Amino acid sequence: MIQLQRNYNNSNNVNDGEFIQPYTRTYEEYLSLARIPHCDGVPARVLNALHLRVGHTDLSIEQIASDLNLTKRTLQRRLQSQNTNFAQLRDDLRFHYAIKYLIDDNLSVDLVSRALDFSDRTSFTNAFKRWTGLSPSTFRKLFREFS
Repeated sequence: MIQLQRNYNNSNNVNDGEFIQPYTRTYEEYLSLARIPHCDGVPARVLNALHLRVGHTDLSIEQIASDLNLTKRTLQRRLQSQNTNFAQLRDDLRFHYAIKYLIDDNLSVDLVSRALDFSDRTSFTNAFKRWTGLSPSTFRKLFREFS
């Protein structure tokens, strides 16, 4: 794996038309980054509601608020009072599941995109690049051996 990462890093930073970051983390580092943070109170309830919905249905704030018997605005205020927000909690959960689905479950990028309730594959790819610096396809190529 380390040699494969070096090969990617030394290939003039271009692979299949995309640019690779000069530093690619190890699989363990990505897993650590993708850990869902421990939290209490309303953020924990939101994460639990998201866990129950991921892969099955809508991950919108309106749906999660409804699951928690709160209005959208009340949920936003309660999260803000605990120095967090819905978008960040959902992103943390999506990142965690994206790695699981891509590597452990070997799902296609399109299926992962739908399971994580992204509007389309491009939105998922952009989010994944923001999280890892790599496209989902490149990530899978680098870490295929972990499945």
